[in-house]
Amino acid sequence: MEEARPQWLTVTSGDEVFGIPVAQVREVVRPGGVRPVPGTPPLQAGIVNVRGAIVTVLDLQALRTGERAVTPGSIVLLQYGARPIGLAVDRVLDVRTAAPEDPDGPAGATVLDAVALCARHLHSAEGRTR
Repeated sequence: MEEARPQWLTVTSGDEVFGIPVAQVREVVRPGGVRPVPGTPPLQAGIVNVRGAIVTVLDLQALRTGERAVTPGSIVLLQYGARPIGLAVDRVLDVRTAAPEDPDGPAGATVLDAVALCARHLHSAEGRTR
């Protein structure tokens, strides 16, 4: 029996391609309906209502460069404990399976621990608003 190989959802932000472990991804939704929240730092794109749940959306471009993306192409919902976090990306490309010769990441992409990245910045932003 063949062992299951890791998979990544590949997304773009600017000119870069990132691989988010599929185990972290809850779903991908359209960016329509993202509402900015006054007074939040640039890394927070806003909030979005996903089937009645209000989800904070962080901007991958702003997390990487400090500058907010003009218009996100998709929102990747990540599972963070009991609640989802949204990550606005330019584009979702595809799901890639690790090649036997390179099990540590998808070819042509940088592996991104998106949950850890978002959690770190979400907690620092919440601390500033209290």
